[in-house]
Amino acid sequence: MVRCLLSRSGRRDGLSQRSCRGWPHLFTGDNLAYNNKPDRIKTTGYYDVVNFARMVNVPGYYSWGFNDETCPPTSMYAAYNVIPGPKMLELYLETGHWTFPEQTEKMTTWLLGQLKGGK
Repeated sequence: MVRCLLSRSGRRDGLSQRSCRGWPHLFTGDNLAYNNKPDRIKTTGYYDVVNFARMVNVPGYYSWGFNDETCPPTSMYAAYNVIPGPKMLELYLETGHWTFPEQTEKMTTWLLGQLKGGK
C-alpha cells in the first residue's frame, strides 16, 4: 500500500507565547484565552510535524516554496531531514505558500507512478 503524506510545519520553536506567533496562532487573538491553559501548553511541546515525520517509512515526494512565510523552509527541512523513509525533494525557489501548475503535475505524476508499482 502506498501512503501519501502532505504536511506543512507551522511551528518549530518551543512553546512560549513569544515564539508561537505563526500558524496556527495558538496564543494570539481569540485563541489566547482558550489555549493558555497548562494542559494545552504541554501539548504544544510535542504537537509538531517533526515529531510525526520520524515515523514516515513509506516513499515520499516532498516539495515546498522557498519563500513560504506560513511554513518556512527551515521548518520544512527540519521535518524532511528526520524522515527515515525513501524521499525526494523538489524545492521551488520562486514560490511561497502556493504551487506552480508544473509542481502539482510533477507530484501527481510521482504519485500515479507509485500507485502503479513504481519506485
